[in-house]
Amino acid sequence: MRPILAVVAACALTWMSGCTKIAARDLIREGNTLYHSGKYADAIGKYDEAAKLEPDGVTLFWNRACAAESIVLKMRDPTLTSDRKLYTDMALSDFKTWLDRLENQTEADRTAYLDHRLALLDADERCDDLLSYWLEKHNAEPKEEGWYSVIARQYDKCGRTKDADQWFAKRTVDFPQSVRGFLSLAIRKLEQLYPEVESGLQYNANYSEDERIAIANEAIALLDKATQIDPKFREAYTYRSIAFTQRQLARRYGDDPLQNTAQENLNRLFAREDTMAAWRQQKAICDIDQQPECPLDKPPEGPCCMLPPRPLSAEEEAADVEQKKLIEAEIAALTAGVPEPDKGKRKGKKGGK
Repeated sequence: MRPILAVVAACALTWMSGCTKIAARDLIREGNTLYHSGKYADAIGKYDEAAKLEPDGVTLFWNRACAAESIVLKMRDPTLTSDRKLYTDMALSDFKTWLDRLENQTEADRTAYLDHRLALLDADERCDDLLSYWLEKHNAEPKEEGWYSVIARQYDKCGRTKDADQWFAKRTVDFPQSVRGFLSLAIRKLEQLYPEVESGLQYNANYSEDERIAIANEAIALLDKATQIDPKFREAYTYRSIAFTQRQLARRYGDDPLQNTAQENLNRLFAREDTMAAWRQQKAICDIDQQPECPLDKPPEGPCCMLPPRPLSAEEEAADVEQKKLIEAEIAALTAGVPEPDKGKRKGKKGGK
């Protein structure tokens, strides 16, 4: 009689275990339905119930992590940071449990886990954790150039602009033959000159004319290094054209040469040189692409390079060179103590205020 009772008891236990698993799977399905309806908190409640019935499960941890992550990604209200942290911790823990419990982990599984982890750390603004991760990657692969821009961008996201600047510069030191390194640093410089959208200006008025010229010069020097390494690096010419244009906009002079100081008239000639230099960068791209210039008076018959009209003729450029010599001689004389003639009231000065 005892063997029969033992068999019956064992069957009962097996039946109860099966029923528990079925109940857990039903709860997971209910949670999935709520998840797909955007009711993430309710879905988590169902997954919690399922976890009590089947604590050694795998799939439900992935599902609950995804639900918690969805809540985190939607939490933009700064007053909800404590709630966001709670759900971030839940998601991070569940994703890790899911990965650890997989019987046969694949590279795709590990990549998925890492992608979700980084997304959560970013959404919860855990700058220190993210910086530690990327710096560890850099230390493990110091010859991987890509980490430099990733680390620099992360410093920017953390509001540590100076550290970001250092990493942009560090890249050009550690990889002196990297055209992209010099380009990235040049773009970093140029971004300072871009205007605020609402200003309606072509330049950033928060900087003085001298500061804008200095920044443009730094960017041009960096882009010069890039084209010295690779003369056919198109992007360098594009951004160098922008730099010359920004430098031209920073030149201060008046509308009437007769009312200008000698320095202002020299600035006017420098501005004309910058305009030509910007045009030559665009022309260089056409030459690199080996495409003819598009005609300005009729539709093109085939592939061609869009290039604006030449700002100055060769004759005008030559005349500017001679005029510049005269003005520089005048400035040298003034520097030596010869007074400048009184040109009356000056007006109509160009350049930033």
